[in-house]
Amino acid sequence: MCGVFGMTSVEDGVIQEIILGTHDLQHRGEQACGVAVSDSRGNINCHHDEGLITEAFNARVRERLFEKLPGKSGIGHTLYSTVGKSGEKKQPRTFHPIKGDFHGQSFALAHNGNLIEFDGLREEAKKAGYQFKSESSDTEVIVALLSTSKETEFLEALKKTLPRLKGAFALVILYKDKVIGVRDNHGIRPLCLGHNDKSFILASESCAFYTLGATFIRSIQPGEVIVLGNGCIERSFRWAENCQLRLCVFEFVYFARPDSVLWGQSVCSHRTRAGRILAKEQPIGKDIIVVPVVDSGRIYDEAFAAELGLPVQQGLFRNRYFAGRTFLTPRDVDRRKLQRMKIHPLKDIVFGQKVCLIEDSLIRGSVCTEIVAMMREAGAAEVHLRVCSPPLRHPCFLGVDMPTKEELLAARLSVESIRDDIVHSDSLEYLSTEGLAEATGLPKENLCLGCFTGEYPIEPPKS
Repeated sequence: MCGVFGMTSVEDGVIQEIILGTHDLQHRGEQACGVAVSDSRGNINCHHDEGLITEAFNARVRERLFEKLPGKSGIGHTLYSTVGKSGEKKQPRTFHPIKGDFHGQSFALAHNGNLIEFDGLREEAKKAGYQFKSESSDTEVIVALLSTSKETEFLEALKKTLPRLKGAFALVILYKDKVIGVRDNHGIRPLCLGHNDKSFILASESCAFYTLGATFIRSIQPGEVIVLGNGCIERSFRWAENCQLRLCVFEFVYFARPDSVLWGQSVCSHRTRAGRILAKEQPIGKDIIVVPVVDSGRIYDEAFAAELGLPVQQGLFRNRYFAGRTFLTPRDVDRRKLQRMKIHPLKDIVFGQKVCLIEDSLIRGSVCTEIVAMMREAGAAEVHLRVCSPPLRHPCFLGVDMPTKEELLAARLSVESIRDDIVHSDSLEYLSTEGLAEATGLPKENLCLGCFTGEYPIEPPKS
């Protein structure tokens, strides 16, 4: 999962707005970020750096980029790596947007998603003369195929390339003064369109429009290519047949910001409905206080508590100077230690109380285990755990960094074993798959529930 952003305006100096829009997608990727802008001659200039937008694009950098990156069209990206590698292996030279060369004309591309089984495409591009900068970037494979295409028109090259890609992808591409948006034929990763009085905008989530005073228009269709230029929509077409929406349900559960709309459904409303449905499916006693696991448990907790008539108490305090999302941290980070730095129990609230913690999901167990331990240390009499999604038993190969069954608690342990041997809670209950689908407001057949059910819209990789 990453954040992608694209904008074309009738006015110069679009770089500042791209940075603002990309900042509103920071929650989708915290490892690195980048922007690319096309000038009046079609030359593309990029700037990338590791870390958060506020670090990589501080006031001094923004002032310099305003002069260095003039133009009316550009794209941006926030990186969440799904390859599970760190250090030099984390592809520092291929932070998005990645530049390519199409018959002497520069282009830049940013990607949200994950491709599978692309080794053959990589070798083909190598033989055609493309020199890869990374050993494992799936995004660079797309750039390589476009760079080595024999088609003379860029959109024709794109139409020939897209059907060869297997996996999940939402792309924004900068070519000359055009911004091109692409969604895979299942629409697994989100992409939407908005506009203000001078610009048309593409973004992973509609929350990116608010700061720019832009209005949400619609979601990009599965299998759609949309071309923006000179502050307008120039054309739109389907690149694929047999398109059917299979939006990743984990976007509703965790990834997306509550103020976003996904395929016409409010993320906030989903979390409210999920909390209420969970309360009906897995009720709990009356002499209990409900404590959200900040920040992901908020919204869920109020709905859960309201349904059962229970009080909500902020028994956990988040260090406001700790900005990161624990799930998005690289694999070599000790998540349990990180949680201790990020969240602190409020002893005055939980001491002697029966506590029910509300979580959005339970994946590897490192976070929940630490939170339950905090409650015990703060003197809670009982600690119960309710999870607003089903047991996660299957790996994801479509853009979420959980690629193996071995790391998923529910894939190898029963609910009872997780409760007693891992998280050490007095009770543990999950939302049902049916309840999860109902809460989204979308038909079940329009969701990718693969990590919960093992049924994917795309055949899993052989490995």
